[in-house]
Amino acid sequence: MALLSTVKILEKTRIEKERRLPTPGEVIVEVGDVVQPDTVIANTEFIKGNPYVIDLRSELKRPIDMDLVDSILLKKEGDSVKAQEVIARYQKNFWSPIIEVKSPCDGVIEYISRVNGQIVIREDPRSAKPLSIVAAASRLDIPPRMLRMFTRVKEGDFVNEGQIIAAASGPTRVDFVYAPMSGVVEKICTMSGTITISRVIKHVEVMAYLMGVVKSIIPHYGAVVETVGSYIQGMFGIGYEVSGELMLLSDGSDQPLSEEGINDDVRGKILVGGSFASLEAVEKAREKGAVGLIVGGMDQKSMVSVLGQEMRAGITGYEESDLTIILLEGFGEIPMSQDAWNILSKNDGKVASINGTTQIRAGVIRPEIIIAADDFDKALKDLSIEKLPFISKEEYVESLPPVVFAEVQKGVRVRCTRPPYFGMWGVVEDVSPTPEKLESEIVTEIVTVKLDDGRVVKVPEANLEVFPEKGFD
Repeated sequence: MALLSTVKILEKTRIEKERRLPTPGEVIVEVGDVVQPDTVIANTEFIKGNPYVIDLRSELKRPIDMDLVDSILLKKEGDSVKAQEVIARYQKNFWSPIIEVKSPCDGVIEYISRVNGQIVIREDPRSAKPLSIVAAASRLDIPPRMLRMFTRVKEGDFVNEGQIIAAASGPTRVDFVYAPMSGVVEKICTMSGTITISRVIKHVEVMAYLMGVVKSIIPHYGAVVETVGSYIQGMFGIGYEVSGELMLLSDGSDQPLSEEGINDDVRGKILVGGSFASLEAVEKAREKGAVGLIVGGMDQKSMVSVLGQEMRAGITGYEESDLTIILLEGFGEIPMSQDAWNILSKNDGKVASINGTTQIRAGVIRPEIIIAADDFDKALKDLSIEKLPFISKEEYVESLPPVVFAEVQKGVRVRCTRPPYFGMWGVVEDVSPTPEKLESEIVTEIVTVKLDDGRVVKVPEANLEVFPEKGFD
């Protein structure tokens, strides 16, 4: 049996996208509005919910070990907490006072370090306050007037959440005070013994991302945008949402992207290559102002060089990259799917929306390409639209799909997944009725495949990936 591909390559489909603010704000559009990729759907003044770091050693004013952490905690990782809710309680002995450690904010306990005796609470941005006043002197057990002698920051400094802002050495330990959030140190008060940190507030806008029509409104948060057009999923990508005109720069799906063809006219465009893009071609595309690149494959080392750092495990799309890259086939020099190439070449010069976000943990997110049809607004009113494949707003994050195998049949389009024909596309011409013996002396099912370059080869059935005729849906 061969592996059945779950990658979607659809020339005409109906697509929904939910465009949503992280916190409540003002929705600008109305149902029925025709929107462009750069149309503002909603905006807000956003206060980011930062992680608060609680140091149990500082709160209890004593050394702490892992067993003690376990015994005093009243909450566990993943629990929701409210501001001033007790999350830990400690009493040294029967006659000692009870010390309660309270949550500084509404949020979720994101991490507990038993070794360091620290609790990290991710603040709910809906309850985030613009200021945080840290009682540094009382935490360090020093007179307020001496606070400046123990601070490690000054007014005007920008601090990150978790950064040490004050510290005091005792006979047996060092006590630290941590910045509970990112922001600017507004005031160090020697009267009250406090350090005031002002949170950075920024204006946030949510764009439509694709050409379409507003289907419904999400009150105070955003809207659902619907369109009709082509939809292509890739294997791997970096960079977030961008839009621009498609610009074909290769002669075919099996031809690499040449840096010689990248000139000043690529500024603001999404470039389409064939089988491969070298590091030199990518760097030149970035230098000339291209906003996106779609290609069959790339070297993994080149991708790291483009990012300037190792890729994050599990998820991409949040890198500080000015060029969104989508690899339709994977790493290496691999001819692009002819179906994908045909769709992209037909739409050369049209506006596309692409997103390089890729996730392989806790649900699958694939990089995507969306090209709205010229008559998308009319198509959405056509009753026959219900017969089209549908990419719903919930499908952005798919559950991890089970491994699905398919029976190989004559005429089915396949891709070779192992050398010597790795990455080559073709059509099944014949399926051996009985297992055959290979040069390696392995006996297995054999499939005769006519490759796109005209060669007719024999490939083990297990080394093939089957693609449904009209994409997987």
